[in-house]
This record gives sequence, structure tokens and C-alpha cells, in this order.
Amino acid sequence: MSDLLCKINICDIDLTDERYKISFSQDDITFLANSIRQAGLVAPPVVRPLNNKFIIISGFNRVRALIYNNRIYNNETKILVYKTRPDTPDYSCFIKSIAALAFQRPLTHAELIISIRRLYQFLDKKEIAKKSPGIFNIELNARFVEDLLAIGVLPDPALELIHHGNLSFKSAKRIASYEKETIKIFLKIFSKIKASNNKQLEIIQHIMEISARDTIKPKIFFNNQAIQDILFAENKEPGLKTKELRAWLFEQRFPTIFNTHQMIRQKITSIKFGNNIKFIPPENFESQNYSISFTAKNYSEFVTNVQNLNKAIENKELKEIFNQ
Repeated sequence: MSDLLCKINICDIDLTDERYKISFSQDDITFLANSIRQAGLVAPPVVRPLNNKFIIISGFNRVRALIYNNRIYNNETKILVYKTRPDTPDYSCFIKSIAALAFQRPLTHAELIISIRRLYQFLDKKEIAKKSPGIFNIELNARFVEDLLAIGVLPDPALELIHHGNLSFKSAKRIASYEKETIKIFLKIFSKIKASNNKQLEIIQHIMEISARDTIKPKIFFNNQAIQDILFAENKEPGLKTKELRAWLFEQRFPTIFNTHQMIRQKITSIKFGNNIKFIPPENFESQNYSISFTAKNYSEFVTNVQNLNKAIENKELKEIFNQ
């Protein structure tokens, strides 16, 4: 039997029960409220009767907008909804909530994780993959469903970080296999910084390798005062924290390379090439190729740069750099 289109009292909706909600969106509701007030409600929310109340299956933002209009403009206290049968199984309600959003826009990774985690109570990963076009409006292969389920074991704060872009899909997959205490420290780290996927993976790898090398738990390493000072500095932007954390972790992971870098930087500074000449050592000294370049706006600047390079040729510091 199809859902019944009817009007119910707004006050009969239990807003605290969000068991079917999959979206993290908490956008400003005023624009949607104004649209509904002017154009009307195009797609009524779907609700389910439960314990003399109604819980929302889909249309959480629309209900919020209708409540907003009622409070601001004193509109009708009844709203139009699709009401399911009281005995509608949870499986059907989950399908309705997922499909209602998925056929409006592509689901985010966080929303996919939540959805797959809920469906896994009723379907195995192959069945989810097979039914995915009709539920998610996109075909999901079984391997991707398995990845989503693996990440789904992470605590809820991880989904918030994924949703806001602080934790990438690949990084979440990497830490999902770690111990609970280790997972918690990475969630703390990524809640304080803003880094690209590659930089996140680098941070994870360095912390795990340093911990293994020094035979300590990642939690103990995380409590290092230097890390705490970087992450919990109130006046530093997340991007700056990321830069400082990466630099410090690199120093701890590769102390010899770091010290060599420092020594060469000092030697380059002492040579005094001039402001227009750049002398760049190989990245992490994985090759022997140094890069030298300069810019010149005119012939005079070109000559000056060449003269500075000629002077540097006789500098013992330059010879020492190439003889490392």
C-alpha cells in the first residue's frame, strides 16, 4: 500500500528522533522557508507514525522550514505529509530516506557510509551493490561497498570530519584498521588541521613509523609536548598547524636528512646568490640533481645574475654542498 497524503499537526512531529536521517546538512533554513512560503511545498516530507507521534523519514530540512514559517509568520499549524503505515519495517524506511536524497543530488562519502552501514543490517555487500542503482541512483560495486563498510566502523566524529573535508576517504580507510586508541588520536589531529589527502596519509605514515621505530604506542607519541603545542595553539590557522606538524614529524622521522637540509640551507644563505637566484637541493636527497634558476627583467639584471653565479663558483661553501 502506498503512503497516505494527509495533513498532521506540526507539534505531533518528534524532532528528536533522527534515526532515518543521513544528511549532515544544517544550512540556513530561511531561504528554503521563504521558497516554501512563496511557491508552496512541492514535495511533502515522509513521516512514520510511532507512539502517538510522527518521526521523519525524509524531508528534515523541509520540516524545519515549515516550523520556521509557522513561528515567524504564524502560518497554519498543520503540514502536508506522506504518512507511512505504522507497521512499515525499518528496511523500507531506510530505503525511502536514502533514495529521497540520492535522487535529488549525489550523496557525499559520509552520507554513503551512513547509508551502507544501515542497509548492512538487512543486506550483504553483494546485495547492496546489486540494488544500488535503485537506492543510490548510481551503481556501486561490491569492493566499494566493502570499503564503505570498513570505514563505517569508525566512531561518529570521523563521519563529521569526512563530511567537512578534514578526513579524506583514503585516510579514513587507512586508520579504520587501527586500534581504537590510535583511531582517536588521528581524529583529534585531523580535527585541528586542514590537509590534502596526500598530506594526511603522510602524517599517518610518519606517526605510525616513528611509533614502530621507537617501540611506543602512537598514543604516547601523540602526547609529545611539541605536537600538543602545535595542535592546540589557539591563534594558529589550521593550514599553519598542518605545515608545522609536517615539518616536525619529518624531522623526527628522518633526522639525518633533516639535519643535512638545515646545513645546506645555511651554506646556501652564506653564498649570497642574490635575491633573483634560486638554488634548490634535491627533494629529500633522493637524487643528486640540484636546481639553479634565476629571473631577469632586463639585460642589466641578467648580467648581475651571471656575475653572482661566477662569484659563487669559487665559494668553498658551494663546493662543499656538491661534495656532500
